Amino acid sequence: MRLLIALILLIVTLWLIRSNRIKMRSITIVISGIILAVYVVLVLIGGLYNWHKESESVPAADVVSAFIQEMNPELNHKIHKIRDEIALAETKIQQLEDLKKSFPNQGKMIYLKLEQWHNLTGQLNQVLNDIDLTVEKAYVVYKINEIQGENQFRVISKALLKEANAVLANADATKSVLEEPLYE
Repeated sequence: MRLLIALILLIVTLWLIRSNRIKMRSITIVISGIILAVYVVLVLIGGLYNWHKESESVPAADVVSAFIQEMNPELNHKIHKIRDEIALAETKIQQLEDLKKSFPNQGKMIYLKLEQWHNLTGQLNQVLNDIDLTVEKAYVVYKINEIQGENQFRVISKALLKEANAVLANADATKSVLEEPLYE
């Protein structure tokens, strides 16, 4: 696009310069100067815009998230399930906290359940952090050497997928125990 505009401006400038009249020559020089100045300004604005776009960096977490989605969608799905389980556990913790405020005399019983939910949340967060660090490391390796990194990531992601499945199974079992009625 810029090249086309430059070509048109050059043709107009040459046409104006070829005219032989004195008045026309003065007007030609002024118009050529204005056209050249406008073109230079447009080039500078375009360069500044591209520089600004390049300086806006994408957050590393988004890059790694896109990487895991592309390389192992199933593991990405499990990571989201773990995050959902953490959110559910935090909701249960908040509900228990509210219950404890409403019934302070039953605090001991509620405290035991709170402790169990906090432990589950801690375990899930730890596994999620471990997976995130491992995926980030695999991404860096992948970027350093794309062929080797892809092969290495496939091996790592299979192990992470097994770990995520085990954690989710453990979380489901723990959650079902925690949600059992106290008096049966």
